[in-house]
Amino acid sequence: MPGLRETKAGKEEGDLGFDLLLRQLGNELGLNFKQYKTNYLKRRIGVRMRATGCDDYLQYRQHIRRNADESQRLINDLTINVTEFFRDQDVYQGIRQKILPDILEYKKSNNIRSIRAWSAGCATGEEPYSISALILEALKKEGGQRQWSVRVTATDLDDKALDKAKEGKFEEVRLLPGMPLDDFFLRQEDLYIVREEVRRAVRFLILDLMQQPPLCNLDLILCRNVLIYFERSKQHKILNIFNRCLRNGGFLVLGKSEAMLGAGDSGFAPYLRRERVFRKEHSLDGGAARGMKRA
Repeated sequence: MPGLRETKAGKEEGDLGFDLLLRQLGNELGLNFKQYKTNYLKRRIGVRMRATGCDDYLQYRQHIRRNADESQRLINDLTINVTEFFRDQDVYQGIRQKILPDILEYKKSNNIRSIRAWSAGCATGEEPYSISALILEALKKEGGQRQWSVRVTATDLDDKALDKAKEGKFEEVRLLPGMPLDDFFLRQEDLYIVREEVRRAVRFLILDLMQQPPLCNLDLILCRNVLIYFERSKQHKILNIFNRCLRNGGFLVLGKSEAMLGAGDSGFAPYLRRERVFRKEHSLDGGAARGMKRA
């Protein structure tokens, strides 16, 4: 039955082309596509193939090699930006009630008036704006923010998501109990507009997590439900980057589907286990953190 053999050969060739394409993208972008369902990947890649006039995966693979912008377009189509303000409220309550008071205590005892945070994989901005709002709330209890410098660096690979984040306009907002909406948002018809004092602290950047960012002595890093898309060796590399970016005693918040991932000593210890919050115990090049407390 030659027709059956031809069909089988075509399927095998298609599967080979698909595997080669994912391998190329994985090597170039550091992403672990095995975390995605195969049918979802083929459906989303198929959209880009039709848009570029490519008939098969091998042809699309060559197209990506010749057109650097296409990788970014595909990333934008594949990225799942599932986010909301104060998503998993118990995590943010932990930040509000335990982490930020600890950070402020450390800062005041060392006569430092700056707070630095990083939202890694910030999607459309809800996470960094949530952190900015919590910091402002905490500083208000300390007598105001005038004496403080606050910076929340928000990074992602999806340029379209970052464009939306920079607009600071959202259709839905849910804050933590006791947070007055009007303190952080303006209402404009059916939209909620992030207030200037919340926006001012946030800086958005396109960044590949596999690259060392120009960040150091951070107090807090949030990287929630992002590491699961990377292979274990790359998870370990990213954790090493986080370790170098945080000050001793700084905090790392992972997603609830993630434990402390990566091989070997990460330099972190559990702080709030259920909320997946870890604390930097020591730098990987030595230098233990002093005066650390765990919940």
